[in-house]
Amino acid sequence: MSQPTPAFSTSSTTNNYAEKTARLVPGLHDLQTMAALLVAERAPDAAHVLVIGAGGGMELKVLAQAHPRWHFVGVDPSQPMLDLAAETLGPLAERVTLHHGYTNTAPEGPFDAATCLLTMHFLTLDERRSTLMEIRRRLKPGAPFVMAHLSFPQSDEE
Repeated sequence: MSQPTPAFSTSSTTNNYAEKTARLVPGLHDLQTMAALLVAERAPDAAHVLVIGAGGGMELKVLAQAHPRWHFVGVDPSQPMLDLAAETLGPLAERVTLHHGYTNTAPEGPFDAATCLLTMHFLTLDERRSTLMEIRRRLKPGAPFVMAHLSFPQSDEE
């Protein structure tokens, strides 16, 4: 599967990422909190959680703060964004493995849960389908998966 060039491929594109995203996505912090609550309804106390599009670390930080016994694998194709995630997480990073790559190269799991927040709009329709199949393949049977998609008009060529 060919992979697109990461949208955040240089450190200059990560400047003020958290602030920009919060302005563009009203309710962003509530969305992250809601995802943590939804996953917690079905995940074990010491869950192993797959986070797709983990660059920046905002979602990981909310999940890790809300659930101190959870461990995470955060996947992102942008190394500068993963560097920002490590910085954002601070001491919480000890419970997070950051994976530079795509879902199809992520650890196999199986995972107790997965999240994918505001990531799919960076992918073509075919890449979305394969990404979702790779997430499902890595989850334990019955494991929760929370996804939120930033939707706007797109063609398959974008």
